[in-house]
Amino acid sequence: MAQDYVMLKGETANGVIAINKSVFQSIAEISIDDVENAIRLKEAAFSKPVSVKIEDNKLNVAADIKVKYGASVAATCELVQNKIYENILFMTGFKANNVAINVTGFEF
Repeated sequence: MAQDYVMLKGETANGVIAINKSVFQSIAEISIDDVENAIRLKEAAFSKPVSVKIEDNKLNVAADIKVKYGASVAATCELVQNKIYENILFMTGFKANNVAINVTGFEF
């Protein structure tokens, strides 16, 4: 069953340190906005452009983006993927297991 959090440290005398998956989602959204040629999709009623799944304390992130017309799709996706991975690692100290980028279209 999927979890809603990632445990950073096991149980200690003071409790457990864990991060909710909404934190990872926010970091991914901010990371997409930082890349020049990537455009984050708007959240709709039944779809989320950035999804985070946690299974067995492993973090999997999937993001749907649009790429600006004329920009290299491969280079843009690689930049977004690296930015999300690095920001999650820098801000939380947790390594993402998988970061998948899906291009849904182009922005003219």
